[in-house]
Amino acid sequence: MTANLPRSETRRVRTGDIEQQICLDGSDGPWVILAHALGANHTLWDATARHLAPRYRVLRYDMRGHGGTTAPVGPYTMVRLADDVVALMDALEIGQAHFCGVSVGGMVGQTLGVRYPERLLSLTLCDTSSHTPMEAHPMWHNRIGQVEAHGMAALADATLERWLTEGYRHSHPDVVASILAMLEGTAVHGYVGVAQAIMAFDLADALRRIHCPTLVVVGEKDQGSPVPASRAIASSVPGARLEILPDAAHLAPLEQMDRFHACFENFLGHAACGGQCDVP
Repeated sequence: MTANLPRSETRRVRTGDIEQQICLDGSDGPWVILAHALGANHTLWDATARHLAPRYRVLRYDMRGHGGTTAPVGPYTMVRLADDVVALMDALEIGQAHFCGVSVGGMVGQTLGVRYPERLLSLTLCDTSSHTPMEAHPMWHNRIGQVEAHGMAALADATLERWLTEGYRHSHPDVVASILAMLEGTAVHGYVGVAQAIMAFDLADALRRIHCPTLVVVGEKDQGSPVPASRAIASSVPGARLEILPDAAHLAPLEQMDRFHACFENFLGHAACGGQCDVP
């Protein structure tokens, strides 16, 4: 029974000053890279990787400071996080890939689109923003202070409420438990480093430089990166599509998995033809 399943392999790869933990799924087709949210790890994309593996080669990775990847002390930058992805692609001899990121993963994706356009076949940006306004800085300083004083568990309840709708949390306790384990397993200085990168992030005026096929996805009930933020990204990236997923909060690809997989795979199929075919 298992002989026909696409392969899945987890390992560590040295890139520059860190070792990145990665998971490779599938054995044939174009590459798809999946990037997780702040305080999560590559397992956030388990279901999507399984869905894509029969037709794509899927690379999931733990971001700097997260999961099984090295967590150096000190502030990180979004450019460094994007450079980590390219270093990983180089190490694995991946010339080009479709890139999909949720939350901070979407910020990394935007940075790749501006900084390394030649490496991308397409971009999918889920529940993310193009910049962090100054008025949000006190909130981020508060989160950083909480985890430095009390550990990752201090943010667990508020994060779960922000990431998932109440109905989904009640009906999917196994998913909630998995996300809680990811959050509490994140290194404090890794969380702080990426949070500092988010605070300094601003590509709002550079998005017009992204020219690969781009899909913007957002949960209708996302309070962290609300629908207007996604509309702004979609209107700034030439030719970008916007998909609003109903009854979903910040982890819309997880809450509305079937809807997300349908629109994502449709998009990948059209992006594969170089943007020359009509997208319905």
